Amino acid sequence: MARIVRPVWAIRCSNSACKTLFEVVRLEDGKIQEVICPGCGEHYAYPPPKDDNN
Repeated sequence: MARIVRPVWAIRCSNSACKTLFEVVRLEDGKIQEVICPGCGEHYAYPPPKDDNN
């Protein structure tokens, strides 16, 4: 089994039917990653863009 060595953040899916809590890797400032909820498959950009109002 692989082990993540970097620090991680826990985020919760915003899909009202899902609400799964999952971990994402904390990247250096300015870098954005695409993450997918393991429960429902919803796509997110993390960290959220500064102009995102959600």
